[in-house]
Amino acid sequence: MPEGWGASSNRPRVGRVGDWNNTGGSSSSSRAGGGSGRIATFRDLAAGGGGGGGAPPPHSHDDDDDEEEETPPQDEYFAGGERSGVAITNPDQGGPNETVRSLLEQAQRGGVYNPPQPRGQSYFSGGGNVLGSDEVESRFVPDPDAPEEPEEEEAVRHLHLWREGFSVEDGPLMRYDDPENQRILTQIQAGRAPPSIMNVRYNQPVQLVIAKRTSEAYQPPRPTGAAAHFSGSGNRLGAPVPEASSSSTPMPGSFPTSGSSTPAPTREPESMNTRFEVDQSKPTTSVQVRLADGTRIVARVNLTHTVGDLRNFINASRPGMATRAYTIGTTFPNRTLEDDTQSIEGAGLKNSVVVQRWADA
Repeated sequence: MPEGWGASSNRPRVGRVGDWNNTGGSSSSSRAGGGSGRIATFRDLAAGGGGGGGAPPPHSHDDDDDEEEETPPQDEYFAGGERSGVAITNPDQGGPNETVRSLLEQAQRGGVYNPPQPRGQSYFSGGGNVLGSDEVESRFVPDPDAPEEPEEEEAVRHLHLWREGFSVEDGPLMRYDDPENQRILTQIQAGRAPPSIMNVRYNQPVQLVIAKRTSEAYQPPRPTGAAAHFSGSGNRLGAPVPEASSSSTPMPGSFPTSGSSTPAPTREPESMNTRFEVDQSKPTTSVQVRLADGTRIVARVNLTHTVGDLRNFINASRPGMATRAYTIGTTFPNRTLEDDTQSIEGAGLKNSVVVQRWADA
């Protein structure tokens, strides 16, 4: 065996078994250094090292993307440029635009047009009548599906307000202390005047001219026109007719007549001889009379007047009708007024409509 084979030696041992790390240090370093150019860790990228021959750091490409993806602030929108005239402030940040938008929203909420809904098919057609009572007059309801009629001519009526009451046109005084007259005045104020008071047709437009004369007492209308040029005595409508004088002076040029052959004066019907007066100090009402010839008249009567007085009023207004038998009655319900002694209040004729019909028709 060689000398010193088994003796220990302080020198480094050469071989695979020995100072492996020292003998391979440079090689490992070179391999590690050479590999650093091919494989680099994130720590090397952050430190800027990693050897040569490597690819450029990838953060430069990321910076370009960040610059391209930058967005303007959230409180402004741009159409052209930040300093141009089309920069629009975000409406969510308040300001005048918010007020405008709020106004538009309010207008949209309050101004939505709701078209009328079509009316469903009805199984009934035509007009009808609404039942009335002693206080409310029965009224006719026209057919809603009927073709529209041409507009009627507007009527002009004058309402005079006196100290103690009011009057329409040249009509009688209607006192304020009468509850019925108060109701009529309330209806006139509400634009629903009774047609019998205004002497107009149903649904006819009326232009009301009011004359304020509350500081004056009621003054009956004065005769106007041709009637104002005549004077003398006369007879009131419905008043008794005086007896005609039997002596008369013949006109010049006339044929002489015998003294006993003087014709008897023509007497008017008995109904014309009945006085028909209205006491304004007592409750009054209006009764509209539809005559058989198609005309209408309005009678202003007291509640104590009778059906016979109403018949006499018709005869006085139309003298020719007294020679033909007729009946009068209410419209709805149809009821013939046969008792001439029944009062207007007892017959339920306050503010009512009475129809005249020929008995032989």
